[in-house]
Amino acid sequence: MSDFTTTLTGTINRTCQESITHPFIDQLSSGKLPQATFRYYLIQDHHYLTAFNQLHQLIADHLPEPDATILRHLSEGEDLAREKMHREINLSNAEITAAPVAPTAYAYISHMYYQLNRYGVAAAAAGLLPCYWLYSQVAQKLTGHHSPVPLYQEFFDSYAAADFTASTDQMKEIVNHQASEANLATRQQMQAAFNISCYYEKQFWQMAFEQQEWKY
Repeated sequence: MSDFTTTLTGTINRTCQESITHPFIDQLSSGKLPQATFRYYLIQDHHYLTAFNQLHQLIADHLPEPDATILRHLSEGEDLAREKMHREINLSNAEITAAPVAPTAYAYISHMYYQLNRYGVAAAAAGLLPCYWLYSQVAQKLTGHHSPVPLYQEFFDSYAAADFTASTDQMKEIVNHQASEANLATRQQMQAAFNISCYYEKQFWQMAFEQQEWKY
């Protein structure tokens, strides 16, 4: 029996291709993306990662060892890279806190908590995986393209690095472990959670590109 994550390969490959051709990633790679747009992305990404990291801890509380310890450790990696980028553009905590969570980021965060609260740990873990797998794939695909803007290239480099590839592989293993002990209905929900997260990953690029705001 093949690993559960092999059944997700087609979805992540399509999501990766659509991401690479999205104007946000295309302009980030070419250096044409306005810094104000990237600043907006970093603010919304911080809101997302705050929930993302909390979900790692909540899910880890219900995992056996060593998966629980691994998952808690995985939540620490992106914060360090992001803090460096924040310093480089003088993005303060006060500015981040003052910015509301945009509609798409709000929906994505809500989806992840819904998977955990409604369907449990296995579906929630599968919902976390696209953030790792997609960013890793996008960065690997764009390895031969060097953005002329150092900050943007730093963004890609952080996800092409060996340690992030290792983190992606560890997250896949956690999901595979959950799937191996799950019944058919749970595996189907894991697939659904993964697919919905892939959808929101694509929408996140568009949200940032248009600097989405609430329209009441």
